[in-house]
Amino acid sequence: MTRQTWTAVVSALALIILAGVIALTPVPYVAWDPGVTDDVLGRSDNTDEITISGVETVGTTGSLLLTSVSVTSSDATLTLPSAFLNYLRDSRDVVPRDWAYPVGRSDSDLANDEAQKMSETEQSATVAALSAAGIAVQENPVVGSVSTGGPAYELLQTGDIIETVNDAAVSTSDDVNAVIRSLAVGATATFGIVRGGSSMVVPITTQASSTDRSVPRVGITMRPGYRYAPQVEFHIPDQVADESSGLVLSLAVYDKLRSEDLMGSRVIAGTGAIEANGTVGAVAGVAEKMRGAERDGAQIFLVPAANCSEVADIDTGMELVKVSKLSDAVSSLDSLALGATEAVPLC
Repeated sequence: MTRQTWTAVVSALALIILAGVIALTPVPYVAWDPGVTDDVLGRSDNTDEITISGVETVGTTGSLLLTSVSVTSSDATLTLPSAFLNYLRDSRDVVPRDWAYPVGRSDSDLANDEAQKMSETEQSATVAALSAAGIAVQENPVVGSVSTGGPAYELLQTGDIIETVNDAAVSTSDDVNAVIRSLAVGATATFGIVRGGSSMVVPITTQASSTDRSVPRVGITMRPGYRYAPQVEFHIPDQVADESSGLVLSLAVYDKLRSEDLMGSRVIAGTGAIEANGTVGAVAGVAEKMRGAERDGAQIFLVPAANCSEVADIDTGMELVKVSKLSDAVSSLDSLALGATEAVPLC
């Protein structure tokens, strides 16, 4: 065998080995596929997925689909060929792995993070829906954490609802901070709070901030809190619900509260984060969620306004409704039911 032949053989073997290594080596990406959908106006385990008590509700028709993205599991990997094939398919996408699984966060950490985000999403969805339905909602700051050894340590507790500070009514954390900043270091801030349904008064002596000795502090963080009469409970399957569920959850609660049926025997789907004031925010994976919704019979898909540019070129038989606020979704669905499509903003 000539030297040239040996060289060709060795080169071919090296190429084969290299190709095998490349084909088997995992890459730092995960695949996104259309996930399952869930009718939040339906029932799960013989229980309504959303139950409301303390206020009159009405029956609804049609379906309101919560959409999801199926993601490569945390204990699985993609190889370069599989990542490339997923990227080429219209119904799938490939994204950096740390988008789904942040570096340094365990499965337990991620589960806790998701549970906290979901709790906040359910609260925002509920507040937005109740407000849209004309039901009174009282906003008050809630103690989020208490600094160990700080002025409020062992006096205030996580979850305390703050109604007043030095007899001044407060609705937001900014209101609380404004009263605290108006005091001298060492002065008393008297908190009127609700804890476990009971009202109480808690005096706290301010201390100087560690960063500016002239600024008083009480050593707490706060988050928005809301009080309202109806009791709203969510029983949504874990594999579907996440923080992008806000718009659909809020729309479902609102539909149960208003006298006119919003769904009108249609199959409606959507996605979008939501704030307590009804503002709808952008989310990831809209294209995959649309594919799952269309697969499961959706006729209308609600798209956050900030995501419209991502879906403009997708071939679909669904009406893609552009939504900036909860009220946009309501008015558009009402207009579509009347056939007034010219009044509906579309992506």
